[in-house]
Amino acid sequence: MADKVETCVFHIGDCVLDLGRGTLERCGIRVPIRAKTFSMLSHFALRRGQVLSKEELIAAVWPSIVVSDDSLTQCVHDLRKALGDDGQRLLQTVARRGYILATSAEGAVSSEVPHSAVAQAAPGCSAGEPRVAVLPFANAGNPEDAFFIDGIVEEITNGLSRFKTVTVLARNSVFALRSGSAPAPGRLGDELGADFVVEGSVRRYAGRVGVSAFLSETNGRRLWGETFSCSEEEIFETSDVIAYKIIARLMANIEGAVLRRPPAPAASSVEAFEQLTRGIALLRSYGEGVNEKARVHFLRAVELDPRYGLAHSYLSLADAIIGGYGGAPLDVLTACRERAATALIEAPEEGRCHRIMAQILLCLREYDAAEQHFRRSLDLNPYDADTLAQMAYLLTLRGRAQDARAWMERAIQLNPLHPLWYHLDRSMMLYMLGEYAEAAEALACIDYHGPIHRVRLAASYAMAGMEKKAADCLRRTLETFPELRPLEVMVTRLEFERREDSEQVLHGVRLAIECLEASAIEGPQTFRPGPEEQSS
Repeated sequence: MADKVETCVFHIGDCVLDLGRGTLERCGIRVPIRAKTFSMLSHFALRRGQVLSKEELIAAVWPSIVVSDDSLTQCVHDLRKALGDDGQRLLQTVARRGYILATSAEGAVSSEVPHSAVAQAAPGCSAGEPRVAVLPFANAGNPEDAFFIDGIVEEITNGLSRFKTVTVLARNSVFALRSGSAPAPGRLGDELGADFVVEGSVRRYAGRVGVSAFLSETNGRRLWGETFSCSEEEIFETSDVIAYKIIARLMANIEGAVLRRPPAPAASSVEAFEQLTRGIALLRSYGEGVNEKARVHFLRAVELDPRYGLAHSYLSLADAIIGGYGGAPLDVLTACRERAATALIEAPEEGRCHRIMAQILLCLREYDAAEQHFRRSLDLNPYDADTLAQMAYLLTLRGRAQDARAWMERAIQLNPLHPLWYHLDRSMMLYMLGEYAEAAEALACIDYHGPIHRVRLAASYAMAGMEKKAADCLRRTLETFPELRPLEVMVTRLEFERREDSEQVLHGVRLAIECLEASAIEGPQTFRPGPEEQSS
């Protein structure tokens, strides 16, 4: 029998929460659930039996965003409704302390996906590899150094990922445990499937940095610990040394071949590194103007260190996003490619630079070159869940959605608490597989919807035979964006290699328009179809 890919499945009363697939079912029926509500439920499930304060929940569900207690209260209300927990038997309020998910919520490890099937499609899937979770390091100094410390931990994580002898769990899922006191190592084994845990602390003082790092088994036995002190300029070399020592302790017989690639050149300026980490944090968030704010930080990083390859890469990515991805003007995308090429000259062995180059090439519809850079990125860092997910999206756009499924499942397995954009890429894959209801469900998970995403959602509803939902969705979209021409905007944004795949999406948009026109509700008057959008 083939080995199974491990995913976290929790039984909560009559409900089953599957973090790997991003679904909640009650009595065998799929429960619609908003992204923030699902994020909160995932956080509760991973820390079941613990009282979670309001502050911790807000930090976990709305990172880097200021929200009121009303938002938290509404989210808890929605969660109880999704669980069918009217009597608060499962999700209990603890007076003046917070909330607790009852310990009757049991975690399990299960999957019907044979490991061998995934291994054939996606790299880096050896069942015998130790799984390592790098926890957020404690800040032993100034609270304003939080971005700097997170950046150092990410460098250590990326350093570990260069070694194909271990599986490094994705940053998003591990950093979800940031809030509150750190869970016991044994719980980390249950919650994340980790075999080993890396934790530590960082203190910044008088131009120097002190880093304490520890490696433990999830049974609590400490394997290694060391304290490093270096100047700020030496911190990048030190982070690579820490990664090497962790690997060496895990794999006593490690061969020199594992170290065949030198680390990518680090920033020569600590301030440039800080600017980069602040920009990445913004780029990973959602909201008005966050991409433009991120670009300011990336540009400043490049100004401080003109040879900082990764900063050049992220600056090119920010420009492509602001320009509209594949809908950006050709001169914008050409400039993005040139800057991404500059990044690769400076950091040819940095997997993230290859990943971003692949994204730019995909916007330019240069599919072969994009796939080459995605594969190079995965060769350099086979456990980058984001690259695995983006590879799945590329394969979908190349007419290979069935192949894409294994890559996407592998990405979600490595990163069960993944960012929201995974839902976007997964929904396109499901749509092209003819699983239209599931595609709509994936899109509906996202709180922040731009016009493109809303049109895609309406098309998914229409193809799934949900005419009323398709009409309502498209009507609300056109009320919000009255100048929008659904077909015209989709034609400019679709990035499929094959014409028939583009036509499959456009057919769904036409069906949604027909649903809107046929609707008896008075909203359609806001829709003024263009020439291509007249129903025949």
